[in-house]
Amino acid sequence: MTDKKKYKSVAIDHDCYKKIEELAISLNPGLTLSRAQVVKRLVHQRLPDKKNVNETIVSLFSEHTPFERQKILRDIDSKMLLLLDLNHEDIPWLCNSNNFSEKWMSIMDDLRLIVAKFKYEQCQNEKSIN
Repeated sequence: MTDKKKYKSVAIDHDCYKKIEELAISLNPGLTLSRAQVVKRLVHQRLPDKKNVNETIVSLFSEHTPFERQKILRDIDSKMLLLLDLNHEDIPWLCNSNNFSEKWMSIMDDLRLIVAKFKYEQCQNEKSIN
């Protein structure tokens, strides 16, 4: 019996169901996925854990006060704008527009994480010198 606390079900039309069955065979050549695996895989591809990027950045600077973290995040964003010759409107988390492609948003999140890690290393080096 399915654990109702862990799983939910959804109702979909027959056309969508048929497409999921086709994807079960074609999504991973040589391997047939279950319908649930197909849906789960497509959802995770479509909506990667963006929250994890921000959580990771915040956790890097967890020993700082919230005010200091905000200052660090603004510094990271400023560096990205300068290095990539971009405007505020080009960065998803600085602009309220939803006109960004998922690929652009993913690239920008990854770049922000990279810059944050450089900034973190810089902060660690400054602490060890003092």
